[in-house]
Amino acid sequence: MEEEKYLGYIKYDGPLIEDGLMDGRRQAQALIGFDSAIRYFIGKLAPDLQNLDFEIPVRIRKGSWEALIPETVAGWTQAGLGVVATAYLTKAAQKMAEKDFSDFGFKDIFRASLDGVKWFARIGKHMGDVSIRKFSDVRFDSSKGLIGIVNAQGEILYVPKHMIEIYSQCPANILENIANNITYGRNLVIGSVEDDILDEVTIDNGEKYIFCQDEQEKENEILFPDLEHGTEVVLEGEVTRENKTSNSMGFKYNDHILTSYPEIGSIVQYKHLIFSECRLYGRVSRLDEKGRLSARRPKLIFRHLEKIRGDENYDLFNQ
Repeated sequence: MEEEKYLGYIKYDGPLIEDGLMDGRRQAQALIGFDSAIRYFIGKLAPDLQNLDFEIPVRIRKGSWEALIPETVAGWTQAGLGVVATAYLTKAAQKMAEKDFSDFGFKDIFRASLDGVKWFARIGKHMGDVSIRKFSDVRFDSSKGLIGIVNAQGEILYVPKHMIEIYSQCPANILENIANNITYGRNLVIGSVEDDILDEVTIDNGEKYIFCQDEQEKENEILFPDLEHGTEVVLEGEVTRENKTSNSMGFKYNDHILTSYPEIGSIVQYKHLIFSECRLYGRVSRLDEKGRLSARRPKLIFRHLEKIRGDENYDLFNQ
């Protein structure tokens, strides 16, 4: 039987994970984070797909812990979208034909999105700070369409021009869910495969801080005491994640992520707002797990979310 081929993956390796096992909650967090990051880059590279709900098939393989996206992802996606996929690919093919590309489809979009995840990690490692979005003293390699960015140590990393443009718009915490699993003895590896050539970026425990924000708070600290139970609020922040099981979303407000629940309906209707700056209309809840008014971290019950900043998309078909 011919071995299945893959477009890319994330994996954890090191002494802590030689048997391929990892805590179930950590695995779920990694898969949700990988899914969210891939969807973000797909939305940037192919805006017509941004608000469509489609499946991303992932296969877990033992050895090191790996989540791999197979080359057959194109068939899964098109089957899930049906007529919408056909219409989109027709439009894409017309645009790519004008630029002398051929056989361009969903597989290429997924590969480019995986490249986006990989380059975000590579640039972040190089700069040592993902909040740096403007680069001075850049170098150019016009023959290859590359831009050289210089870090504090004077080292140069050459990056495809369109990846620099996308990186400058990315949420700083886009890799946080998958990077949170890094520890001593367990590294994160992000890889892509094209024409049987493997390209990987490894993030170790010493680099984890670049991609993870410290949300630790003092054990007895009451977070945002001004947000009293039952108070009606209008808050501005960033939608950071979704959890279909609990029907909740993460809402980053003043450097802390608050669990937020829709007052009515499912969070699926707000899925397109993940990683967006939004205005939340709702009320504060201080109820703890036992129904007492003693929760130190407030929760938000929202009736409406609206996007307040429309970052420009980088359209893969409009270069």
